[in-house]
Amino acid sequence: MPNPCNRLLSLAAAAALGAAAFAAAPALAQVRPEESLKTLKAPEGLEVTLFASEPGMVNPTDMDIDAKGRVWVVEAANYRGSKARPEGDRIMILEDTDGDGKADKYKVFYQDPSLFAPLGIAVLGDKVYVAQSPNVLVFTIDESGDKAKGPPQVLFTGFTGVNHDHGVHAGIFGPEAGTTSTPATRARST
Repeated sequence: MPNPCNRLLSLAAAAALGAAAFAAAPALAQVRPEESLKTLKAPEGLEVTLFASEPGMVNPTDMDIDAKGRVWVVEAANYRGSKARPEGDRIMILEDTDGDGKADKYKVFYQDPSLFAPLGIAVLGDKVYVAQSPNVLVFTIDESGDKAKGPPQVLFTGFTGVNHDHGVHAGIFGPEAGTTSTPATRARST
């Protein structure tokens, strides 16, 4: 009869070797944006083109387009506790300045460690509304149009789902001059 301790040691050694071999194997490479684009199918008469990609922006969670045609993007590099970007997530402004349909200018509007995994953005006039549970934040755009005029103000608070998919999401401004939001799973008044 085999010794149970020897069998257990053999299984542990095999598991350790397997884990070491797996860790040493090269990681599967991310598909290049141009290659990924080829897999998308557009309806007849429409075309899908690449506007922006890494390294200009990473892990976008939402976007809005302002009155100047600039694309505002919130990124979540630090999603769910990741510390991929210790200096904090970012709000980016992307522009196509030469009219070729591709972003050629990437500007950081705001970055701070307090900004982590925002899930929504809406730009209206000189205000930028950002959904990041437990808060909805509002930034004022400075005179240059490219930076925040100081830290954000808390517009609403009390949403659950902090750093999670079930948090407060994008705000939408409608033609009736009201706002709506995709709700958090639960919200509490404060």
